[in-house]
Amino acid sequence: MKNVLNTVRNFILFRLRYPWVKMGKNVHCKLSTFFFSPHKDITLCDNVGIGPGCYFLCDTLIGNKVMIAASVAFLNSDDHVHNLVGKTIWDSGRGDQYKIIVGDDVWIGHGVIILSPAIIGKGSIIAAGAVVTKDIPPYAIAGGNPARVIKWRFNEEEIERHERLLAEGQALDDNR
Repeated sequence: MKNVLNTVRNFILFRLRYPWVKMGKNVHCKLSTFFFSPHKDITLCDNVGIGPGCYFLCDTLIGNKVMIAASVAFLNSDDHVHNLVGKTIWDSGRGDQYKIIVGDDVWIGHGVIILSPAIIGKGSIIAAGAVVTKDIPPYAIAGGNPARVIKWRFNEEEIERHERLLAEGQALDDNR
């Protein structure tokens, strides 16, 4: 039954409301999610879960096996041009030149705000309520406002082992 409901939900979201959003396999997204992209450039890769009340308001690439909690916002840092002398912000137009990229195997906590341009490195965790204003390195656990690395998921040796095991698992999956 869950699969049927997800299929219906994805049809409504990605065929009727937002047909320009590119979607991979096994995407779970709540109907309350809102998508806007100035260049119609949002991609959700395979195995992506998006909680309720999320906002995608800029060009965004979400990698594989990414978990996004509720009330997460992906925002342009240059939505409105504000530095034109002699013009109001209202009359200055939009910037919209940046993109957010989220790597594979990332977990983004409740209420996170991510400002473009930002790259969230693979394997990272972004703590609930964080405001990401710059790139987060792979396998970092980041939090705060502005977000900063709090600690690391793995040490260098564990990262090498983790990636090797994931690659071996992928090779096994490909042979099935």
